Order: sequence, then C-alpha cells, then structure tokens
Amino acid sequence: MGRAVRPAPRPSGAGGAPLLGAAASVARHLVADRAVTGSAADIPPGGGGVVRMGGEPCAVYRGEDGVARAVSAVCPHMRCVVAFNDVDRTWECPCHGSRFALDGTVLDGPARRPLEKRPIDE
Repeated sequence: MGRAVRPAPRPSGAGGAPLLGAAASVARHLVADRAVTGSAADIPPGGGGVVRMGGEPCAVYRGEDGVARAVSAVCPHMRCVVAFNDVDRTWECPCHGSRFALDGTVLDGPARRPLEKRPIDE
C-alpha cells in the first residue's frame, strides 16, 4: 500500500523572514523605481540620476564639462531600474548587482547586455 505524502513545511518565523524580506525589497524596487520623475536639467555637473524622458526611466550623467549623456535606466537582466553610484560613478542595479559604466557598458554581471543609449531631453 502507498504511503501518505506530507507537504513540505512552509518557512515561518525567523527562518522564513530573510527570504520574504528579500522578495519584498525586490518588489519595492520594481514598483517604486517606475515612479521616477524629474528632468535632465536637474542633474548637476559630475552627478547622475534617473529621470523620466519620453515616458521611460533614463539614467542621465552630466560630465564636469556640463554635457549630459543618457542611457536606458532599465537593467537588461531582470528589468529593475538602476541607480547612480556617485563614489564609483557607475550605474548599479539594486536587484542583482549588475554594474554599468557611465556609457552603459557592462562592468559586472549578471547582465550581459549594455544599457541602451538614449537621446537627451533638456
């Protein structure tokens, strides 16, 4: 005769909290990052930030020379929105740690494709 199979216990209490906390953090980034607003004109020389241009989030860096350059702010790995690291002057994905140069080139994965260049609205 067959044996009854018991379902695996679900994580609860302190044991399941780290996993649930990580999932909530990723969910917050996926939702909150889509609400980015502002304009490229708000980015100071030597600074970077994510602004909405043409209806999509764009990562804008303004060089010390005052010239602004833009790439898509959407990480090609899992579609999270990158953030500017003003110490390293890189774009970083908060979801899985991909890092990109100011021009969108991949520095560290898991992303394999660069951030796409975007025209600048000023």
